[in-house]
Amino acid sequence: MRVFARPDLDHDSWWAQLQPLLSNEAQIDYAHVDPANIPAREVTADPSVTEDSSAYVARVQVPTDVGDYTVLLSRRDANAPWLAERITPPEAAG
Repeated sequence: MRVFARPDLDHDSWWAQLQPLLSNEAQIDYAHVDPANIPAREVTADPSVTEDSSAYVARVQVPTDVGDYTVLLSRRDANAPWLAERITPPEAAG
């Protein structure tokens, strides 16, 4: 979320930092997002895991200056890095 919530960056700079943190599917989904349209500007507290019943999928709640985002994370095996699948803004931010 700290990389995602940077609406002041130009798209190319934003995407270069965000792309490696996304799953292949999320890279397709977020490739054309304009960072200027992201309402959050900063993470305001530590994230909290809201679902981790699987070693391969987790849901994390991330407090931001516009409310809590939900980030769906996945990994292909227990030793692989977590990658973002979906970044969902709070209802009020939409």
